[in-house]
Amino acid sequence: MLYAAVIDDAEDIKKFEKIYYEYREQMFFVANKILRDSYEAEDAVQNALLGIARSIRTLPDDDACLVRAYTLTAAKNAALNMLPEKQRRDKMLHIDTVDEHNASYDESAFDRIAASEDVEMLSRAMSRMPDIYRDVLLLHCVCGLKVGQTADILGRKKTTVDKQLGRARKLLVRFCAEDGVVFEHGKNKAGV
Repeated sequence: MLYAAVIDDAEDIKKFEKIYYEYREQMFFVANKILRDSYEAEDAVQNALLGIARSIRTLPDDDACLVRAYTLTAAKNAALNMLPEKQRRDKMLHIDTVDEHNASYDESAFDRIAASEDVEMLSRAMSRMPDIYRDVLLLHCVCGLKVGQTADILGRKKTTVDKQLGRARKLLVRFCAEDGVVFEHGKNKAGV
């Protein structure tokens, strides 16, 4: 296995092999869904696996949910990196659009929304977000990862993830507001 050349420790090789055999098919499915070409999807999976092999020591082995999220996100990002630049640009929400619509963003509104127990409202708002923002928000706010860890998992710069996290928060507030959530404390069942 080529990946063994990247990994020094025998325990890390076993850890990688477990990930490889457990998630490889799911990674292929994710990459193929994006690329719609099995050969390119296979290349994307190989690129993702190489990245995972390089960072195997930082990946916790006691949290299956996080490992699965990490591997599938790595496959998705590898596939997205292979898309032509125009296709990637068309799929991404333009930064100016995000900032324009959120001039009145209130950090406390995000905190109240995030602390609410209205799972349906949060799910609706999250489903409307582009992947680049949803992934950052999920890894940072739900999985509890720090910005640097989130950046490592997504293969992005820390400053990029920090900005995307800010935009994701603004989007969440905006989408909840569009769904009729009132941002004055105690006005609705979400506590927002």
